[in-house]
Amino acid sequence: MARGRKKQYDKKEVLNKAMEVFWRKGYEGAHLQELVEHTGLNRFSLYSEFDGKEGLFCESLEHYLSLAREMYQGNLARKKSALQNIYDYFNVIQFGSDYHGCMMVNTLNNRHAVPQKGFDMANDFAKWLRTLYLNNLQAAVEDGTVPASSPIENWADLLLSFDLGLSISGIPLQNINSGLLAQQCLAALIKAQQEKI
Repeated sequence: MARGRKKQYDKKEVLNKAMEVFWRKGYEGAHLQELVEHTGLNRFSLYSEFDGKEGLFCESLEHYLSLAREMYQGNLARKKSALQNIYDYFNVIQFGSDYHGCMMVNTLNNRHAVPQKGFDMANDFAKWLRTLYLNNLQAAVEDGTVPASSPIENWADLLLSFDLGLSISGIPLQNINSGLLAQQCLAALIKAQQEKI
């Protein structure tokens, strides 16, 4: 019985390195030779393990989204869901000089260029994120922080738009205070809704 060669690389490490390239350059801008050099894989391994650039992109995006899911769950899926979870999440957002956007948002913005599977993964993730916001808003209605008549479905859309928009505005506005902006926005919405009652 013939034995195959043992893999000489750590798949997670390869995905981290490929993720960096796709994150910085996008799907179209990431050239195969650069991926080979950055990951340390040879072309044969890249094709046999990942089915080429498209497969490597999708697995890198899946890896990125799993890391993002952990971060969002740690902030927005805590047992006591409410407005404070939302505020706490936006307060931890920081942008550095090496920030190059959100790989999920970059994928959604480049629908024309990315593999359909990658676009669908990013789109499904955005929908999942919206449900986290909606769950927290529903908890705030239940605890009386938000009036029951509030259009929380619309507010969940607004929070998702704000979150995804920050991933772009964080590039030129590295010192943006997203926590304060989220609090001010929700406070204004709640106040306007209370005045209608």
